[in-house]
Amino acid sequence: MKAARFYGAKDIRVEEIDPPGEPGPGEVLIAPSWCGICGTDLHEYIAGPIVTPAHPHPLTAARLPQVLGHEYSGTVVAVGPDVTHVKEGDRIAGMPLISCMHCYHCVRGDQHLCQTMACTGLSYQWGALADLAMVPGYQLSVLPDDLTMQQGALLEPAAVAVYAVERGRVHAGDTVLIAGLGPIGALAAMAARALGAGQVLAVEPNENRASRAGHFGVDQVLAADDGLTESILKLT
Repeated sequence: MKAARFYGAKDIRVEEIDPPGEPGPGEVLIAPSWCGICGTDLHEYIAGPIVTPAHPHPLTAARLPQVLGHEYSGTVVAVGPDVTHVKEGDRIAGMPLISCMHCYHCVRGDQHLCQTMACTGLSYQWGALADLAMVPGYQLSVLPDDLTMQQGALLEPAAVAVYAVERGRVHAGDTVLIAGLGPIGALAAMAARALGAGQVLAVEPNENRASRAGHFGVDQVLAADDGLTESILKLT
């Protein structure tokens, strides 16, 4: 099968590799449909390895070359013997984190803070920029019928944005400032608006991104210059 594998800075190769075998306990074999290119992927390409493991990862034993792709949707091909929440043919979206489930943070329910955390498509044997991928079953959620596969691949970055807005304690009527309108910033603006923010401001020096700010619920884009603080004070 074909897969996009990261070898090092500015070295990504689309190669033929052996497909995964049959899923074992807790595993699900998927055929990815859509996969995003995350800012993390770009950082790896420009200056990696950073997150991708040059040496065997302590949790997954994965190491370069790494099959990329962690913002994904797809179709279930086969499930392991103890997986019951998804079945063959289901349309799914994935949460890419892999946690040990027994460290201090995992036991508290904060698996995203796992001391040996890994990630599908970054520090695990498989990633979604491939014809097939084997993933832990707990990563997967079935997509509702009214979401497309393309939208499904956006659920992971959308969750990041929603989490940021929730952590920011945004309430109805609040004024919110978004620093940067890349994909996460744009999704955060939409999340803030959905939670009832009264005014959504943004700082974005990229003219192309700034020109599209209104599509994401941003009321005004402010210049990233020495007058930024004064501009914010005038609007709040």
